[in-house]
Amino acid sequence: MFKQTAVLAVTGVGLLVGCGGMDPRMENEEIISNLIEAGYPANDIRVIDEAVFVSGDAHVTLQASREMIQTPPGSAEHYRSTNLVGAQVTKICINPSAAFSSSPNLSQGLDLAIGNYNALGLRFTFARGPTTGCSATIAAEISTIRPENWAGFPSDGLPYGSINMIPAMNDQPLDINEHIITHELGHTLGLRHTDYYDRSISCVPPYTGVEGDEDVGIIHIPGTPTTAVWDGSVMNACPHIGSTGEFTSADITALNILYGQSATQSCSNVNVAAYRGQTGAQIRCTCSSGGGGSVWGTNLYTDDSNICTAAVHAGVMTTSGGAVVLEVQPAQSTFIGTNRNGVTTSSYGAWGGSFRFIGAQVPQPPPLCSSFNIMSYRGQNGSSIRCNCPTVSLGASVWGTDLYTDDSDVCAAAVHAGAIPSTGGQVSVTIQPAQGSYASTTRNGVTTYSYGYWSGSISLSP
Repeated sequence: MFKQTAVLAVTGVGLLVGCGGMDPRMENEEIISNLIEAGYPANDIRVIDEAVFVSGDAHVTLQASREMIQTPPGSAEHYRSTNLVGAQVTKICINPSAAFSSSPNLSQGLDLAIGNYNALGLRFTFARGPTTGCSATIAAEISTIRPENWAGFPSDGLPYGSINMIPAMNDQPLDINEHIITHELGHTLGLRHTDYYDRSISCVPPYTGVEGDEDVGIIHIPGTPTTAVWDGSVMNACPHIGSTGEFTSADITALNILYGQSATQSCSNVNVAAYRGQTGAQIRCTCSSGGGGSVWGTNLYTDDSNICTAAVHAGVMTTSGGAVVLEVQPAQSTFIGTNRNGVTTSSYGAWGGSFRFIGAQVPQPPPLCSSFNIMSYRGQNGSSIRCNCPTVSLGASVWGTDLYTDDSDVCAAAVHAGAIPSTGGQVSVTIQPAQGSYASTTRNGVTTYSYGYWSGSISLSP
């Protein structure tokens, strides 16, 4: 067992064999050359089992090393030592292996680490997988080849693809698991050790030494401390037995500067249709005002709708503007227009993509069934319309039983079908094809008529 004052020497490095068409030895030579050109001191670079690491626990891929010696066009930032996650990443899914999930402290530690990041309201969210809508994925693995925990830096605008924990972590306190998983996820986002210049601040031998000077391989994040202290950051090189796993105020400042809402893109620049197929992906953007563009739908909006106008309609933003989070949804067969919050949206039929907003929008009843021309939906067989019957005229004209002609009174037919009581309610109207005949029956106080062939039908359900 660790003594109370002991430092946990478990944030080291591990194995990842080089991949791609290049010989691993030649690949590593290029990585090392790139790191030195980027300003990393040679004594901070280690080759372990054909993989290159810096700072003890950060694996560097060939692509990441190449990005470190480039300055993006039009950017004043230098990504020489800390590559960043691109704006296209809105939902990062962490997929634990079966062994990871079956280790209680590691599994719970992952959930707590995810909660740490999501509580900050960054421009991306973390989600535990498997799930949908992922614009980037990170595998959470048990590393049995080397006796240290490790991760790596981003490349191609994506977070590093794995965090790797040793089995012995499951025997450590839950707070320690939370701390180290949060720490390794920080590396996947591009964060370096805060005590890079003197790891003895948080570590005991043999995990001490210097990782380099600020001018050679370390980019200071403006607004954060330039000196490290014991317990001053979850990104200190080593945790200790008293670590809580929570972000410090300096950590929160750093993450907000790099990935906070202040850096969020304008909604006017977001093309939601480009995200088709990424159902569940979340996009954070800002509106300078409520906008005035066209919107189709209610709660679910066509993906060519004006985001800011739709946000006001949905009740997640006022006309004065603000930040919103929208979630990509699949194609819909019908979009219903309504009037809410001073915005009138239009109805539409089938469309290839949609979105909804994440937020505390006030639930609204669907539009009145009497406002629809059901016959106009002929041919959209199987599509459904959700509508509301506040009152029901039991004597209204209805033809058929179970399947009704599409010129029947929807609310009276819904009572006859048992979908709603005679006092009214919400009902789903499903478009059905033509029928050769319609039978007359009496049910629930409603008597329907019989009829021969008719070109369109409906069925009703609660």
